[in-house]
Amino acid sequence: MSAIQQPLPTDDLVREKLPHEREHFEALQRMNAMLPYYRWVADVFGPALGGRVLDAGCGVGNFFSAIADRVELGVGIDLSPVNIADARQRFADHGNIRFLQADLDEQAGALRAERFDTVVCLDVLEHIEGDAALLRRLGQVVEPGGHVLIKVPACPWLFGSIDVASDHYRRYNRPMLRRIAERAGLEVVRLRYMNLAGVGPYLLKSRVLKKQTNFSRTFTPKQLDKIRRVMPWLRFLDKLTGPPVGQSLIMVCRRSITC
Repeated sequence: MSAIQQPLPTDDLVREKLPHEREHFEALQRMNAMLPYYRWVADVFGPALGGRVLDAGCGVGNFFSAIADRVELGVGIDLSPVNIADARQRFADHGNIRFLQADLDEQAGALRAERFDTVVCLDVLEHIEGDAALLRRLGQVVEPGGHVLIKVPACPWLFGSIDVASDHYRRYNRPMLRRIAERAGLEVVRLRYMNLAGVGPYLLKSRVLKKQTNFSRTFTPKQLDKIRRVMPWLRFLDKLTGPPVGQSLIMVCRRSITC
């Protein structure tokens, strides 16, 4: 049995043993209802999103909720046993989706053996001091010619109390993100902003009101439901405007075939 197939803890007591993770876990759970958002992200990645996908830093598997039915194999890896236990329970009926609680470096060999054509890393790089080194490791896991798909918080001038509360080292602009991809030896295929409409609320809550929590936790469940229902209009706004700026940056990279 490979490491990816090994059984993982699903005991609810895991949460009690890791109380420092509860706030982050709650924020991920609140995003469960935002399926249209994750479909939007998948659509922005476009055809670069292949059939054998590794989600590095998968959280509770929210991204797989948008792509589970279109991939041959999806593997999520995360350090948190809380996240992995929840993800395994949510996707118990999906034979093509697996989850692994482990460090990426420790399982690099087993992951490379799965021949992933796509590695996804959503809202993780900003939590890592050595972001270029992590991006290089992601490029080493994906097959030559495969894609590394990145989503990060955008606009350094938006950095504020919410970023601090979320343990962010930084927010990115396009030159910054392109530079770390090139340092990692990856070819940047596409680099664009996403979610123009999110910039105003984030600026208000993080820089003006100085909220001390994760961004999703600044919205009530009813407000999140309203955002979910207007998501088609938010997507249309991005399509209409470019957009010239956004709450997030999306990057599509390719690993050289000669690697």
